[in-house]
Parts: sequence; structure tokens; C-alpha cells
Amino acid sequence: MDEKLRILKMVEDKTITAKEAASLMDALGIEETEQAYVSSPSYDKKMFRIIVDSVNGDKVNIQFPVNAVRRLLKVTGKLPIPEKELEGFDLNEMLSAVSECLDAQINGDFVNVTGADGTVVRIYVE
Repeated sequence: MDEKLRILKMVEDKTITAKEAASLMDALGIEETEQAYVSSPSYDKKMFRIIVDSVNGDKVNIQFPVNAVRRLLKVTGKLPIPEKELEGFDLNEMLSAVSECLDAQINGDFVNVTGADGTVVRIYVE
């Protein structure tokens, strides 16, 4: 097993923190872009929430652990959102923004949009 995988295994086993893993990778000369997927176990356990309040009276309230959402995006390239509620929104742009925010381990609102018809979409981590 190479050094990078050993370090990632230590993060997974909670032997070291993601910050310590990044320092180790830096000391070993592993490029920063390779470090991007080392995530904090505490961040992965936070809740990723999607709230949609449509003008038709439909209300969507979806909640998953961040780690589950990362896996869904990696496997399917989609979020668990009923797309009919998001007509008129640029879903590709939204998915791209959400992926970047999850990679950067951002807390709080990622997307907070009110459509022309009054539909409100809020995507965030808490």
C-alpha cells in the first residue's frame, strides 16, 4: 500500500485528522490536488439539506449526511431532488456549485434562490 493510501486509511480510522493528513502528504511531496478528497470525518457527518417550497404548495425537505451526498454525486452525478420542482433552474450549474462547496467543506447556504414564479430552493450544510 502506498503512502497516500496509508494516510487516507489513518484518516478513515480516525487515527489522525484531515489536517494532519494534509501535513503528512505535504511532507511526502504529494500534490495538493491529490489532497482535495481528504475530508474531515466531522464534516462528512454533518447534514446536507435541500428545501424546496414551490408556489404550487409542494414542499420538499431532504436531509442526508454529507458523506452520502458526496457518494451520490460521484456515482449518479445528481442530487436527490425532484427535478419537476426545479423547472427553470440551471441544474448543472447548481450541481457544480454544490460539488465545489462540499469539496471545500463549506458550512451554511450553498444555494438560496427564489425563482421568477416564487419557488424557493435552499441547499445547505449544518
